[in-house]
Amino acid sequence: MKLKLIIPFLLLCVIASAQNTLSLEQAIQNTLQNNFDIQISRMTAEQAKINNSWGEAGRYPTVSLTSGQSNNISDQTQNPTSFIQDFLISNTVQGGANLNWVLFNGFRVNATKERLEQIQRQSEGNATLVIENSLKATVIAYHTAKLQKDKLSLLQEVLKLSVDKLKYQEIRSELGSTTSSDLLQFQQAVLMDSSNMLMQRIAYKNALRNLNLLMNQSPEIEYQLTDDLPIGYNEYVYSDLKTKMLNSNISLQNEYINKEVFSKDIEIAKSTMYPVVSFGAGANVSRSQFRIGDFPSIPGTNINYFASFSLSFNLYDGGKVKRALQGLEVQKRITDFTIERMAQSLEKDLLEKYEMYVAQKAIFDLNTSMFLIAKKNMQLATQRYDSGVINSFNFRDVQAAYLNAGITTLEAKYNVYLTQLDLASLTGGIMDEFSEK
Repeated sequence: MKLKLIIPFLLLCVIASAQNTLSLEQAIQNTLQNNFDIQISRMTAEQAKINNSWGEAGRYPTVSLTSGQSNNISDQTQNPTSFIQDFLISNTVQGGANLNWVLFNGFRVNATKERLEQIQRQSEGNATLVIENSLKATVIAYHTAKLQKDKLSLLQEVLKLSVDKLKYQEIRSELGSTTSSDLLQFQQAVLMDSSNMLMQRIAYKNALRNLNLLMNQSPEIEYQLTDDLPIGYNEYVYSDLKTKMLNSNISLQNEYINKEVFSKDIEIAKSTMYPVVSFGAGANVSRSQFRIGDFPSIPGTNINYFASFSLSFNLYDGGKVKRALQGLEVQKRITDFTIERMAQSLEKDLLEKYEMYVAQKAIFDLNTSMFLIAKKNMQLATQRYDSGVINSFNFRDVQAAYLNAGITTLEAKYNVYLTQLDLASLTGGIMDEFSEK
């Protein structure tokens, strides 16, 4: 009785899936538009673009305006030594304009501007890396969820077959033409398949939640995924992959930019060894009123203009600039070693992924052949069991082999695709492959 109540519920759990459809293209667009990491990286790149200006580098003069107003009352009515024994009242309004312009500071302005350009490129490169990683994670999450859904469908197929056989045995049991062991065997099979299906549904839901997290969607939303893993796979030449990786890998390109930033830091540090020539100009205006007691006020205006040139040269600073230059040169050499180490590490990863890709393609072909054999064997076993040639235990063994072969084939196809994505990521091809979707 319990089985009769549980089985329809289990089948309903699979059939009553969410009605929202989601293609891989839609998932990628959702990630590009909504992913928090991508939005932050884009804003950081935009900030670097704003800062990349000649004004930030110090080419243009600075102009400032000042103003002030003061009031003064001096009570001399009780001062016998004062010549004027009355209230002395003065009001003053002051204003001024000042211009300061560094005419020469050892080519620091040009070096700073070039450094700002490199920082902008670096920020854009980091944003590209974040987008690439997010796109890759979205594609993997999408196909992981699809893999879990395909496994769920396979388990549903096996469960349905077990249920059909159980019903058949129950009818035979009522007619007294079956053994209790066959009935118990299929009852156990249904319970085991039901348990596996429930656990697989949890795995499927968790995979969808991971996808929703990348797309910045509610974790409660479920989708009907419409895109399958591609059937055809690429044929690669390792030498071509290596050349493309050295020229296009985003992380490696960012390290090259980082090296250029250090080069500009060295130029900026060297600029302090040159004299600094500055120009200053301005005007100050002061208008005041002076009043003695009840006498009419006496206004007055004073205007001062000024202009000046200044030259400064740092003769000695305790070796601070020299030490800074030495430190930057060391850091530049460290960056050279970092680039060389990264290139070697990437080359190792590329070779490993390439060999893994070739092996996994062969494994997938083998598993596909094994699954076709297992499927045919399952069909024959069903016929032989219905004819009474094999018993329930033999049938269950064939059924388990079919299930394992199906899951292994799905995972093999998935693994080939993951390795293909790794190769695309190492060679900088993720953006080319998916950003235009």
